[in-house]
Amino acid sequence: MDASSLIKPKILSSETYRAILVGQYGSREYPDREVQEESLHELFLLSDTARVEHVSDMMVNVPHPDPAYFLNKGTLETIVRKVKDDGVNLVIVDVNLKPTQLKNLEEYCKVRVLGRVELILDIFAMRAKTKEAALQVELAQLTYILPRLKGLGGVLSRLGGGIGTRGPGETMLEADRRHIRRRILTIKKELESVSKHRQNTRKNRTPLSFAIVGYTNAGKTSLLNVIGSSAKSLLAEDRLFATLDSYTRKVYLGEYEYKPLYATATDTVGFIRNLPLNLAAAFKSTLEEISYVDSIILVADASSVRVEEEIEVVKSEIEKLGVDQGSILLFFNKDDLILKSQKKALQEKHPEAIWGNTMSKDGVKDLRARMYEMASAISRARAQTQNS
Repeated sequence: MDASSLIKPKILSSETYRAILVGQYGSREYPDREVQEESLHELFLLSDTARVEHVSDMMVNVPHPDPAYFLNKGTLETIVRKVKDDGVNLVIVDVNLKPTQLKNLEEYCKVRVLGRVELILDIFAMRAKTKEAALQVELAQLTYILPRLKGLGGVLSRLGGGIGTRGPGETMLEADRRHIRRRILTIKKELESVSKHRQNTRKNRTPLSFAIVGYTNAGKTSLLNVIGSSAKSLLAEDRLFATLDSYTRKVYLGEYEYKPLYATATDTVGFIRNLPLNLAAAFKSTLEEISYVDSIILVADASSVRVEEEIEVVKSEIEKLGVDQGSILLFFNKDDLILKSQKKALQEKHPEAIWGNTMSKDGVKDLRARMYEMASAISRARAQTQNS
């Protein structure tokens, strides 16, 4: 088989997907119900991004996950009844299911079943707009599915195209591991070429640079739109993973030593909890942009009930890239959606943070001023180094 056939996407099914979302808690890995309820809400946002109709959801206690199905028989019977009564054709479980569990659940429920990772992969494939993003998504899918081919069996090929099979999808199950590994190597070489091109482009930029990072849907692209000097706005949607590519805009910061001071700001793919490392690694060529900037603007959704956890998820990921944590500017977005008591608590914990709202542009002036302070300090330091 020609390895190039692996990258041909399936024609999406015209079928409308109506889903039950299943949240879970109580196990050693996921003990806290409150945390998992927020995770289930995030799963709802993910399914909405994937254009899935939300029919119902349920939260179940799974202290001892079944090795064959993950869920217990009582929960499975409830799901089967909902499938029949509500015309459901998709079940999404908020956990990283094993291949055999996916296969067994589909056979038991007689409908398509996805875990959290399969849903995210589907969104990645749907959201990829550029060649680089498409390559990164394909790499993520191939890397994820390769060790699972045996366990998945004929699940994907039996159900055809549509959600969960966008991108390479079912064709991978028709190829052996050798072809897939060869395709993975090819993609990595192509992404290395993209990375080298980006390095050359980076040399021609203004020496002052910022990266905008944050949890998915925190408002990174919206922020870039309001601080950038480009007349053309980037698409900013209230959906998870609206951006999979990195976009750079020139930012005017003010006058420095009687000359205009400019910097660049680069939007990046959002982070999310419980994303396997190999999937994040597939976006290395995009995320590596963070490693080369002078400073980072971390955008946090102030209205999220898990905002502290989301900040830590982002900091943990950028720390793996070797980024200096001291160079981070924290920007709390959506401050109009938070109670005064909650805002006060966050202000006490993060006294240096900047507060605002990208929709009304509140706080953008303060952020630009902080960027100016940092950029001018960097300019002075570089001038001293050149003169010494």
